[in-house]
Amino acid sequence: MTRALLFVEIDLPYCALTYGITPCAAALGVTGPIKCFNTLKTCQDPEHFTNAPVTLRFSKPCDYLPRDVFSIPSIVSDDFTPGTVSLGVDLGERATLTINFRDHPWSDTGVGGDKYIAERGYDAYKRGTFWGKFRARQPYVRGRPLRLIRGFEGQAIEEMDTRHYVIDSFDGPRPDGTFSIVAKDVLKLASDDRAKAPRLSNGRLNAGIAANATSFTLAPALIGNLEYPTSGLMNLSGKEIVAFTRSGDTVTLTQRGQWGTTAIAHSAGGRAQVCLHYDGVDPADILNDLLTNYAGVSPTFIPLDSWKEITATYLGNVYTALIPEPTGVETLCNEIIKQGCLVTGWDDANQRIPLDVLRNVLPNAAKFSERNSLRGTLRTREQPDKRVSQAVIYFGMRNPLVSLDSPDNYQCTHLVAALESEGYYGSAAIETTYSRWIPFAGRELAERLGKIIVSRFQDPPRRVNFNIFREGVGITPAIMGSYRFEYGGGQDATGAPAEIPAQITRLKPTAEWFECEAEEALFKGIDPVDVKNRVLTIDSDQFNVNVRAVHDTVYPPVTSEDVANGVNLTVIVAQGATVASTAAGRAGIALDFGPASTWPGGFQIRVRIAGAVRGKGGKGGTGANQNAADATAGEVGGTAIRTRHPLVIELPSTGQIKSGGGGGGGGPSRNVNVSGRIAYCPGGGGGGGAGITVTAGGIGGFGYRSGSQGSEGKAETGGAGGVGGRGEINGTEYPASGGTGGNGGAPGQAGAMSVSAGAYAAGGAAGYSIDGISYCTFETNLGVRAGPTAN
Repeated sequence: MTRALLFVEIDLPYCALTYGITPCAAALGVTGPIKCFNTLKTCQDPEHFTNAPVTLRFSKPCDYLPRDVFSIPSIVSDDFTPGTVSLGVDLGERATLTINFRDHPWSDTGVGGDKYIAERGYDAYKRGTFWGKFRARQPYVRGRPLRLIRGFEGQAIEEMDTRHYVIDSFDGPRPDGTFSIVAKDVLKLASDDRAKAPRLSNGRLNAGIAANATSFTLAPALIGNLEYPTSGLMNLSGKEIVAFTRSGDTVTLTQRGQWGTTAIAHSAGGRAQVCLHYDGVDPADILNDLLTNYAGVSPTFIPLDSWKEITATYLGNVYTALIPEPTGVETLCNEIIKQGCLVTGWDDANQRIPLDVLRNVLPNAAKFSERNSLRGTLRTREQPDKRVSQAVIYFGMRNPLVSLDSPDNYQCTHLVAALESEGYYGSAAIETTYSRWIPFAGRELAERLGKIIVSRFQDPPRRVNFNIFREGVGITPAIMGSYRFEYGGGQDATGAPAEIPAQITRLKPTAEWFECEAEEALFKGIDPVDVKNRVLTIDSDQFNVNVRAVHDTVYPPVTSEDVANGVNLTVIVAQGATVASTAAGRAGIALDFGPASTWPGGFQIRVRIAGAVRGKGGKGGTGANQNAADATAGEVGGTAIRTRHPLVIELPSTGQIKSGGGGGGGGPSRNVNVSGRIAYCPGGGGGGGAGITVTAGGIGGFGYRSGSQGSEGKAETGGAGGVGGRGEINGTEYPASGGTGGNGGAPGQAGAMSVSAGAYAAGGAAGYSIDGISYCTFETNLGVRAGPTAN
């Protein structure tokens, strides 16, 4: 049985300078009694601290730890509670990871150790303990990166499952010799108790001003250039919003009594708080600004271009709000998530924050069932408390300085109701939203929000729980991924099986499987945001996508009249998603736009492939049986894209179009004559071609000792050919072997012919990367294309 490994990595600040050597101005007896330990806590010249972060790696002790991976084997246990994504409601619940360590002596050597250990005059191993010294030297770890790495014996650490978090707190060392670190997911940085927007302004009115004053001076002196922009909106004393310009500490009031407030007199010492103003801004940009500029989330975690593509495609709205007081970033994010009908969370595997807009799950989305989940784990649970029959939206805020949840503070309301459902369920279920983000003229936004809430929750969504093995299933569940579920209890009114469309909201990785939770995603009666610019986005792994069939489940069939009116289609394979074929050969097509008659003439189709489109690898050929010439050729690889309709293709640097590798040829038999007696030696099977879905190697030929089967083709490499078997003479095994099968081809490459003398079997040809290349115009061609093309 494969044995599990567990590592934890922590990135810590560490100074690259040497004590007392310029630019470090520290000096013994002047800045401190002993030299520092090159950490922030012990630094004696913080102005010149030059951070060169170090990574400490810890492991759970075992006798099979890899020798080429240095780690400190002090982990006692780990406890992980996964986060929960809240679909269209808020930022959800944060994941929590607790790592417990055993304290132990430490020599202060190695990564992040003591540079000046030779000068200390004591034996570091006998003085103190690792975690005691860590606590004294590195107390500023909150928010630092922590990685939980799970793998198996024989894997390189780079191949292991890595999950990313940030340190939240620590405790110890305790009397029992233990130390613990608690980590959260990155969105913990946005918690209301840690991040506010706008930031608190520390300036105040130097003197009182009248209701008609046009300027004032900020106090204390010089604070203007330190904290205030040169223009914007300001909240005076929590009573009035003004527009201003600034030079030094002098503030000129260009407009008084703005945003529904009244110009009044203000006393000396009244606060002068800068407001945060979003004026017609894409919600993707709003969330990005809140998270990066106010919560300190690294921009590398936010694929902003992808976010904006999604909001432009499925939302098409902008939002306006004035935030006059420091407000929790999480609160603001929750508001825009709900009112923009968005979904987001932390993807700890890919170290990114995905964003999506609530919408239907595609009918051909990958499926989980009782056949590919762990036995007995796929189950559903009703959630009656989530039912909503009426959505009441208050919008058009009168005064941002008045209570957010007071109906009197809004000019407009909009009601969306499913009254018929109230009769069925026996009561109303009312949800009220107070929106600072929708202006008085934004009824369309309010109506869309209400429609989505009611269409999604008039029938309360079910919760789906299931467990799935990490390997051998062909589908890797992803947080926020959209899937379909089928189980024995899921039936329609006739008793026929009925699939449940759902999105994964909770995912807990263990050493051998994933524990998953999803929520049903049902929508009734939502009109498309844009009837001309139709978009199909494939954002989770899919197989054998017939674009026309998928299109017709989302939009009406395209007519010649539609084409004349400018209706067009964009197909997006999102970054991180893969469209693959499950069959090899020319008919095995991953992304199929169909024959020429599929679409009306002149219909414009644009394809953006930021993820991957992959053909299946060809199966390896069968090895020849003893005393036979029946070795078979490797199978042809599958096709990535087929079209007979004009396409404009965007292939950014992250995109891939790769056909399946051809299967290796089966090995020939070999007949050896020894003094008139023949040893009949069968051939080995050919290796499987490369492709996303596993491709089997060919079966070895039959004989006294049969040839071995070829190895499976992997995602990026073809499988090795199987070794030939052996014959016998008078019941004694003869040492010679039959022919070795050919290796399977890499993506876009043909399989190799079989090896050794005899009747060679050819390797299978590579699949086509694009079948119909003459119909394709590449507007962007920066990604990877592998495999031949055909017209």
